[in-house]
Amino acid sequence: MKKKLLITGASGFLGYHLLRVAAKDWEVYGFGNTHNIDFGDAVVLQCDITNYIALGDYFEDIEPDAVIHAAAIADGAFCQNNKAKSYEVNVEATRNLAGICCDLQIPFAFTSTDLVFDGKKGMYTEEDVKNPLSVYGEHKSIAEEETIKIYPGASVFRLPLMFGHLEASYNSYFHKFLMQLKRGEKANLFSDEYRSITGAKSISKGILNLLEKGAGVVHLGGPERLSRYEFGLKVAEMFNLPVELLVAGLQKDFKTDTPRPADVSLNIQKAISLGFAPHSVVEELKLIMSQKYC
Repeated sequence: MKKKLLITGASGFLGYHLLRVAAKDWEVYGFGNTHNIDFGDAVVLQCDITNYIALGDYFEDIEPDAVIHAAAIADGAFCQNNKAKSYEVNVEATRNLAGICCDLQIPFAFTSTDLVFDGKKGMYTEEDVKNPLSVYGEHKSIAEEETIKIYPGASVFRLPLMFGHLEASYNSYFHKFLMQLKRGEKANLFSDEYRSITGAKSISKGILNLLEKGAGVVHLGGPERLSRYEFGLKVAEMFNLPVELLVAGLQKDFKTDTPRPADVSLNIQKAISLGFAPHSVVEELKLIMSQKYC
């Protein structure tokens, strides 16, 4: 019989991909909260992860063999303006889940973010000092520390900006960007903001492959350091959309509600040494276009 895997944030962008990649080898259960999803190879339940009692009841019913905690409030502007709610979901719920999994002594993976860094350096290693600029990054940083403190055998995966299956979320920046170009609208993209942009399928496979190794803090990302503008060019060329619609801009020219680090690209050598093998952006885009992504 397959072992049972519980994935929080099943209705989110990463959760969508995790459910589909995991279904091959696991009996999958998901917690969703924002909206209902229908996925035949997994049992997806509505659960408020901030309700500790309900959380415990679900664990007793499901009896998972491992947990991937991908649920979060990831809207930076919302977190900036709603610090208490962000802390409740992004820190307190993570702390509770880590505690439950520690008590049960089952593998626990927490998905964090490259935004725990200030972007002044780039190509960050797992040992580099954190200095988040935003409330979201700050709360993810605290949650990382709480997770390892409560459950030293847990895994913390710092993740980059991701793209993936267009049906995963119609609110994802990737989907919105493609629709913008298809409508013939210009797209302003930062030419001085760098990430280790990666396909969500590569990230999901990496998390699942390392889940039971208890590897501590691990950076998962793509093999390329790209600006948003450079990534946009690759997408436009792959989907045969007019590159002249792309407008390169600088961070200083745009006012945003949330502080934006300039370069939070990730050094992924530790992950590679553990067997992580991400596709390049072009390879991942080809898989998406093949209609066989997941």
